Amino acid sequence: MNWWMFAGGIMALTCAAGHAVAGLNMFYRPIKSTITNELQAGVLTGMWHLITIHFVLSALALFVLSAYREQHAAAWLIAAQFAGYAALYLAISLRLGGALKLFQWMPFALTAIVAAVGAVN
Repeated sequence: MNWWMFAGGIMALTCAAGHAVAGLNMFYRPIKSTITNELQAGVLTGMWHLITIHFVLSALALFVLSAYREQHAAAWLIAAQFAGYAALYLAISLRLGGALKLFQWMPFALTAIVAAVGAVN
């Protein structure tokens, strides 16, 4: 069992839960309430749920990968995705005036780090 990859799965699941639960009231509903075009509202809804699905499937993949040896390439890809998310959110946050303006980069970065450590071990 690769506990680092398993921890990466827990972090990815935390990102999914944060997105689906906390983000719903903090971001999704306020944004959707300002959209008057039905098609644009539908696109927002689809994109929102695609992100949640991606986070959940990334978590499931890391859980499965944690049980098998020599599956490091997939873990590296998941780590790279979350590292990209972290870099993007950190850059936007810094542009907005501080590293904590958009805190989401921190769980994304932690997910990337533990998945990458799991890929090495």
